[in-house]
Amino acid sequence: MKRLLWPCILTALITGCQKETEYKKPLVAVKVQTVENGTEVEGPKYSGNIVPATRVDMAFRFGGYVEELLMVNGEGGRRRPVQEGDQVHKGDVLARVKLGDYVAKVNQAKSQIAQAEAGLEQTRHGYTAALAGRDKAKLDFDRASHLFQAASLTKIDFDGAKAAQDAAQATLEGVQSQIELGMARVEGARALLEEANLALADAALKAPMDGLVVKRLVEIGSLVGPGTPGFVLTDARQLNVMFGAPDTLLPHVQVGTELKMNAEALGRLEFLGRVTRVSPVADPKSRVFDVELAVPEPDPRLKLGMIATIQFPSPKRDVLPVVPLTAIVKANTQSSGYAVFVVTGQGGNGVCHAREVQLGDAVGNQITVREGLKAGELVIVTGAPLVQDGQTVRIIP
Repeated sequence: MKRLLWPCILTALITGCQKETEYKKPLVAVKVQTVENGTEVEGPKYSGNIVPATRVDMAFRFGGYVEELLMVNGEGGRRRPVQEGDQVHKGDVLARVKLGDYVAKVNQAKSQIAQAEAGLEQTRHGYTAALAGRDKAKLDFDRASHLFQAASLTKIDFDGAKAAQDAAQATLEGVQSQIELGMARVEGARALLEEANLALADAALKAPMDGLVVKRLVEIGSLVGPGTPGFVLTDARQLNVMFGAPDTLLPHVQVGTELKMNAEALGRLEFLGRVTRVSPVADPKSRVFDVELAVPEPDPRLKLGMIATIQFPSPKRDVLPVVPLTAIVKANTQSSGYAVFVVTGQGGNGVCHAREVQLGDAVGNQITVREGLKAGELVIVTGAPLVQDGQTVRIIP
């Protein structure tokens, strides 16, 4: 009997010790988050340069030494030559070369006109005398003709009267040619005077419009020649924004389209621009199309050369639920898809269930879910790789 009871007693003792030392595995701690629908993604953005809508490069038509620049009021009311950044008005004389040579040419042309007119007047007096001589010779010839027919005049006298008439007619025609030549000389002298006056007027660079001086390229005493640049003016009342658009964007940049823009240099100042021109040909190097936007009545704080950001509207799409990227795990199936762990239950513990999902576009550190999840569900966002389908987990804040 003792031999039979002893093994039983040993077995009971060993079993009791094992129950007392059994280890209970703690629940995996996870963080969860309620799924929410994402907001619409912003449309594409492009950077552009603020450029003048109108630019005029002013150059000298005739050469000479610059002797005068437009004087404007500077700091403290002191007069100073015009410089970059100054506003000028249409008709202002920005620069002028020395006028001595041009005034001399004007006076020379006037003198030539006077000489040509005097010569013409003298020729006209000669024409009057030649006309009278021709008329007298014609009367003498008519009288001689009647006498010759009546046999009262010799043939030699008749031929002399006819020769005198022909000579008077030739003299008259010669004077007429001289009158035409004199008139041509007068017209030529007047053309020279007009050219000299134009040269005198073009010796000054006049502003063709109200504008802003962005460059001054000459100084007093500079020697300039025909075509030498002097000033660059722009119309500050309207600015343009130029940017390059890829071919995929062309359907959204039709002429007349209004787009929002901002200038980060001015605290993200927002303003509107309207597409006025789209280049029909892409740049051969960058493969983008130049797009021009007009900014009428721009904010005075906008300056030429600033960078503007053009904001395009977001594409129309369904609003989808979004989850943090940390919630995504590889699906535990033969497919190469992805899954999230949805938690059910109340209180501090819950049961997680793996659910395959179809992912959309990433938005920052979040990603949209096209299928498999809806707003309002709880998903594990921290600890997802540590759990399995159907496992009880401990939810921590």
